[in-house]
Amino acid sequence: MNVHTASGPAAGAGSVERLGLDAEIRDLYDGHGDGERLLTAFRAAALYVPFTADDEMCSGEADDVRWLYTFTSTGALERFARARVTEGAEPGWESGRVRYRTVLGSRLLDIAVPAAVAVTRTPTGVAVDVGGVRPLLLPPLSGIVPEPVAVDLVSRGLGTEDA
Repeated sequence: MNVHTASGPAAGAGSVERLGLDAEIRDLYDGHGDGERLLTAFRAAALYVPFTADDEMCSGEADDVRWLYTFTSTGALERFARARVTEGAEPGWESGRVRYRTVLGSRLLDIAVPAAVAVTRTPTGVAVDVGGVRPLLLPPLSGIVPEPVAVDLVSRGLGTEDA
């Protein structure tokens, strides 16, 4: 993983995969989306993931789900960080500049989500380009996140709550 500030490099490894993810998100919004293609593109993409000063992934909570923030471009990350400052943001966003790492989507779903659940005991999904024109939520459901942390399986007793 590379660590940068929000004014860091905008291109590099994974940029082709990010373009594929952007195209899949556009198709979804245009009514021609394919869930499997979208998930495959997400898993292959290197995304920008903001981190707090305490080296925690930036996240938010809505409807009893924790959402790990990810972005397809540094521009989207910078806009979100500036908006957080304007809104009187939580710790980690005060300066409008935020540290980020590039992380493969597959690592977010397979490693970061279960790790977050283990720490917070809260269902966790991934939010892509929150506050942007085409945000995307990948909820904590089977087929998206690992079965032990998929809320649809845990609630039916098919998974375990120990991540």
